[in-house]
Amino acid sequence: MTASAAPAIQDQYDPAGLMASTCLTTYGFSVLHIDNRPEPTTAGRADGIQPRTIEVLRNIGGVSLDDSPGFLASGKGPFSGAGLAKRMISQVLLHQGMIEHAFLDEIEARRRRLPKDKFFAAPSGGVFRPFEFETCSVDESSNKDYPVSSTFTHGVDKTKQHVVRSKYLLGCDGAKSLVRRAIAGGNVGDGEWSGKIRMLGEATEFIWGVMDVVVKTDFPDIMSKCLIHSRDSGSIMVIPRENGLVRLYVQLQQDEKEGGNVKHYGRDATQDICIARAKKIFEPFQLEVGYVDWFSVYQIGQRISSHYMMEDQRIILGGDATHTHSPKAGQGMNISMLDMYSLAWKINLVEKGMADHSVLIPTYETERRGIAEALLKFDTEYSKLFSGASPKADQLTADASKAKSSGAVDAEKFIQVFKQNCLFTSGCGAIYTANILNALPDAELVKSYPKQGVFNPAGSKLVAGQRLLPGMVTRAVDANRVRIQQEVKMNGAFRIHLFAGDYKTNKPKLEAFDKFLASPTSFVNRHRPPKGVSSSIVYVKDSLGRHIENAQPIVERNPFFTFLTVFANPHTQWEIEDLPVTLRSFRDQVYADDNFDVQVASQGKNAALHFKYGVDTTKGSIIVVRPDGYVGAVVQLSEDGFEALNHYFAGFLTGVPAIKASL
Repeated sequence: MTASAAPAIQDQYDPAGLMASTCLTTYGFSVLHIDNRPEPTTAGRADGIQPRTIEVLRNIGGVSLDDSPGFLASGKGPFSGAGLAKRMISQVLLHQGMIEHAFLDEIEARRRRLPKDKFFAAPSGGVFRPFEFETCSVDESSNKDYPVSSTFTHGVDKTKQHVVRSKYLLGCDGAKSLVRRAIAGGNVGDGEWSGKIRMLGEATEFIWGVMDVVVKTDFPDIMSKCLIHSRDSGSIMVIPRENGLVRLYVQLQQDEKEGGNVKHYGRDATQDICIARAKKIFEPFQLEVGYVDWFSVYQIGQRISSHYMMEDQRIILGGDATHTHSPKAGQGMNISMLDMYSLAWKINLVEKGMADHSVLIPTYETERRGIAEALLKFDTEYSKLFSGASPKADQLTADASKAKSSGAVDAEKFIQVFKQNCLFTSGCGAIYTANILNALPDAELVKSYPKQGVFNPAGSKLVAGQRLLPGMVTRAVDANRVRIQQEVKMNGAFRIHLFAGDYKTNKPKLEAFDKFLASPTSFVNRHRPPKGVSSSIVYVKDSLGRHIENAQPIVERNPFFTFLTVFANPHTQWEIEDLPVTLRSFRDQVYADDNFDVQVASQGKNAALHFKYGVDTTKGSIIVVRPDGYVGAVVQLSEDGFEALNHYFAGFLTGVPAIKASL
């Protein structure tokens, strides 16, 4: 097999690869996805879907296998297209195989919408298996269009090598990544420790077993997620799962102690040892283990890759290939998938001629590495608390410090650590620092901008580098209450939110913004894709959709920018037809901020989301949301703010300037 594809993905039981394939297929690329397993995961492995991941899956949405016209199939409810999120939310704890199948079905539906020159025959979901990765290299001088060369052998017939030429190779092949070893230059057997890319960190002495089982017990909380610290036999975590299964994380601590220190079994511990330790920890409650669906052993450690890519930025690592940690907080799969979610939209901009490769692609590593470092810091403390012991009877005294010094778990500290980090572990607290994409006060763009206060206006509560806070608004065209953060599905476009405050007060500002957008020097006209290039193969609407516009000529859109307008007044107090033509052309994305929000209950239904975002209704504000749902910049709704948007986008976008003014 010799093939050419935009990106190639090497995947080894890591949903990060499936996330990458889903996103890149959505953006219209040919994706060659290689897996060394003969079939998807059948049991066990990662099982927790965190709130931020659900939010992202909702935004990815669902694509129908048929080609019915319209944005919503006739006779179906408004939530029928929930797609990936709908399949996973019904069971937030489910084994990885079910998650993989949901992705594979969605990828296949999107593959069928690829243009003919991008579509190629492939197994369902576009995953070729079982193929073993051999090596890879980059040579832009000999093949500028497809500089990456990867070699694979079939899992059955290993005698024939298959060479794949691609624009990128995404190594989502797990903690023992062969892709990482190939580009690191280390010798066989030491790919984690030497070469140009190293895994930094250390392992602990704690060994844990994990198994999905059917149990009988008199323990009253077996159907609740809970943690048990026994007095001297170790700890166990209980997580109820689908189909009557229970997941047990079991500390494999031996009864014997060396020099008073706890000794653990090795990574070769058997399933029988794991069951025996579980029974010991549960005492005095009884535990009978029946069917075992899955079993594994792991050593707790925290490691992070010294680099996510080499200088050429063509072979890129993600997921467990870049960071490893304990599974206790349910972070591995979630952060791994969001790694690729963050990378894909940047590749899309680069390959569509909208951004320079050397400028935008490095932000993937700087942003996601920061999240991984925060995770490892949390996991180090959390896993130590997990692997502690409960106080013994003679330690239950007023002298709590004595118990803690003897290795007993401080229950209050355990709860405190969990509560302090719950925003982060939900995924909603993952924060990016200042860079060209995040116009924070300490970003170079903001510090050097001649007019201070235009970026991050006084009172703003939204922070660049953080996800857009959720909120409900009323969509004017149909008077439905909708989630503002879900109104634009994942389509590779920047979402420009105009929080316009009071309609009468700020309408002149909107008219000025309309004139600004129509000018050849506005960001929508400075940064255009080549003719005929779109940001995505789905969720990109025609210029005016279903509406016939008589008053003005139909305006050509820039697919990489979409506009949402939110007024503080109820939609019964103004008309879409009175808006400037640009905003009127996005009539499905015009809203009233007249819904109650419990987080700002004092506002009632009076512009609660403006208040939540810190937007003065007499002044308004413009909020730039990146294609991944993160806030990029907040500027004034004023001519100074319009020019600030030009400076923001000029920091990382290129594109083709428009010959004449068009949106």
